[in-house]
Formats: sequence, C-alpha cells, structure tokens
Amino acid sequence: MTARRALSALLPLLLLAAPARLEAQEAPPSAPPSTTPADAAASAAEAPFAAPFVGLDWRVMRLAGHTSHGPGFQVGALLFRGHLKVRVAGFARPGPINPATFEHTLPDGETYRGQGTLALRSDGSVVGLLLAPRFEIPGARWMAVELPLLVGWGAFGFYLHDEDRETPDGRRVSEWENELLDGADSGAGLALDVGLRVSFRTPLPWLRPYVGVHHLWVVGYDATLRGSYDGFSGVAGIELGGF
Repeated sequence: MTARRALSALLPLLLLAAPARLEAQEAPPSAPPSTTPADAAASAAEAPFAAPFVGLDWRVMRLAGHTSHGPGFQVGALLFRGHLKVRVAGFARPGPINPATFEHTLPDGETYRGQGTLALRSDGSVVGLLLAPRFEIPGARWMAVELPLLVGWGAFGFYLHDEDRETPDGRRVSEWENELLDGADSGAGLALDVGLRVSFRTPLPWLRPYVGVHHLWVVGYDATLRGSYDGFSGVAGIELGGF
C-alpha cells in the first residue's frame, strides 16, 4: 500500500518532466557565429597603424639597349594598417658585374692609346622617395598587390676600363673620358620609376618575398653614347618588417 501511494505521488512529476526532457533532446545545436563586416573590420584594426620594414632585391634591366642587372634596396614604413608604403628606395647598375661594352668611334685622326674605336662600360644608379598603395586580393589574402611610384634622381655614365684606364700622359682618367666623349660622358635627370609588385605571405609573419615589373624614365638624360636610359626591368626580393 505504501509503495502504491509513493508511485501515485511520483507519477505527476514524471509526466511534467518528460516534455521538458524531449524539448532538450530535440533542440538543434547552436550554429557557430558568422563573420560579419564588423568582425572583419575589427580584425583589420588589430594590424598596427605604422610598422617599419626593409627590403633587398635584385633587378634585371633592359636599359640603354643592353640587358644588365644589379641590386636594389628600400627602407621605410607601412602605414594605414598596411595600405600604404612610404620608403626611400634605389637601385644600381654596377659596371664591374655588367661586362657589356658600348662602342664609341673617335673622329678621324683622333686616337686613344692607338685606338680609333673605344669600348666603354656603363654604370649608374637611381635613388628617391617611393610611395606604393597596397591591398590584398579578396579570396587570396596570402597575396598583396602594390603599385609603386618612385620620384628621385638618376645618373648613368660611360667609362674606360681595364688597361685603358692608364692614361697616356698621367692625367686623371675622368679628364680623358670627358674629352673623348665631347664633355658628355654621363647624363642625369629626374627619375620616375613606376611598377607593379606582388608579395606573398609566409609562415614567418615578418618575412615576405616579392616579384614585380617596372619602367624607368630619366627625364632630361643626354650623353654622347646614349640619348636615353629609359627601359623596363624585372625585380625579385624579400622584405623584413611588421606586416
């Protein structure tokens, strides 16, 4: 009798608890929070407003009608949370590692060390301030595109090399180069270098390799052997900094 009374008392409680348990079992799992534009903006805000970086690269250039190569550099800051690069940059065309020569025929009756035709090497460099808008590609955030514009100064010249640098009368070789090339053994002018670069994210957050293509204009350049030192170049390098 006692057991029957206890069962009668528990039966209403069991009937009340069953629907609650059924609802708990049938409730679908909660969906993970979706990414919203606000979340993306908050993620972008985590990037520093300004971060320093340095870069080293190597260029292959088609300048003055010859293919040559040489080193480049850049030192600056990444601003506006990665959307603009401001840097001092430059590149060089060293003569010793570019053995190609440029021929110059002397006027009739003139010779230098018994030669009527000279083979001269060329060297020069460009340096200036470079601005580069930068943006990541949607759907490929491991890759960033830059549109660099360098405004600065460029100077390239031509010079005697090897045994020809031993002048017949002991004067400085620069004096002879100036005379042999009619006072225009080199040229200089305003340098404008524009390009397109693509950099790539790596497992190391402070290291990014990049490749690009550029075109150089040296406005006002004029030398005896070349009236222009404009041309295209390709570049590959690495950057170190706070990306």
